[in-house]
Amino acid sequence: MNQEERAAEKEELRRRFASLARHGSKFEKALETVMSGGVKESHFSPSGRALYSVVGTLGEEFIDPSKPYCSCSNFYFRVTSGKEETCYHLLGFQIASRTGKIDITEFDDEEFGQLIKAFFGDVFGVVSRS
Repeated sequence: MNQEERAAEKEELRRRFASLARHGSKFEKALETVMSGGVKESHFSPSGRALYSVVGTLGEEFIDPSKPYCSCSNFYFRVTSGKEETCYHLLGFQIASRTGKIDITEFDDEEFGQLIKAFFGDVFGVVSRS
């Protein structure tokens, strides 16, 4: 995709999700994250379990959109305290899920434990850097 097509796609997403623009720079970071393929689903078969993550500034963050929850420091310090409504990782998920832009990787159920271990190792690494 060239720069002109990328700019047009971003503008279309801005228009389509204008109601989220109230989040300012978080909205812009969420758009960039979605457009770069940073919203990910690890899907396990045959159980159908799914884990979600979003590639952020410091690394990959675990999210649970059903709660909502994010492992990022912004969520912990600002969202849970009521100072902010959400983080850009969860905004990115909202956009990606409504546009079909989630990068899905398939796994066997037998791989679940290994992936969880690796995933949380990454999350704790991000926490230690923030």
